[in-house]
Amino acid sequence: MKKFFALIILVFSISWTSQAQQEEFQSPKLIGEGTLKVLMWEVYDLRLFTDGTPFSWNNKFLLEFDYSRELKKESVIDASLKEFKLQPNVTDKDIKAWEVYLEQVIQSVQKGAKASIMWVPDGQIIFHYEGSKPTTIENEKFARAFLNIWLGEKTSRPKLRNKLLNKS
Repeated sequence: MKKFFALIILVFSISWTSQAQQEEFQSPKLIGEGTLKVLMWEVYDLRLFTDGTPFSWNNKFLLEFDYSRELKKESVIDASLKEFKLQPNVTDKDIKAWEVYLEQVIQSVQKGAKASIMWVPDGQIIFHYEGSKPTTIENEKFARAFLNIWLGEKTSRPKLRNKLLNKS
C-alpha cells in the first residue's frame, strides 16, 4: 500500500501556472477531480484539465497533483513499476526500460507541493515540478502507460478514474 501511495504521489510536479502551460491552455477546462486515499490517509488531490476541448487521447490534457503527504522518490518509482504490471500489453522489457525514465522525471515531494503531467497527442508526456524546468519524454507507449495509472480502464483505482473523467 505504501508503495502504491508513493507511486501516485510520484506525480511529477508540473506546475499548472508555468508559462508554457498557460500558453497551451489558454482556457483550461476542468473535466473532473478526486482525492487519492490509501487506507485512511489522503495522498493527493488530483484534477484533470483539457485545453477547452472534450477529454480525448487525441487532445492535450493535464493531470494536476496537489500533495497532502511527503513522498520519497524511490517509493513513487516502486509504486509506478507495480502499476505498470497491472496493465495489458506492458512487458517486463518495457518496465525495465521505463525505470530509466522514472529515475529521470520523478522527484521526492513535500506536503503542499504541486505537480502536473501533460499529455501531448504526438506521444509526448511532460513532467514538471514547482520551481523546476519541465522534462519531456517522447515515448508514446510509456506516456500512455504512465497516464493509464489514473485514466486507464485497468487502473487499480476505478472510482478515482471515474471522478477524474466525470463519470458516475
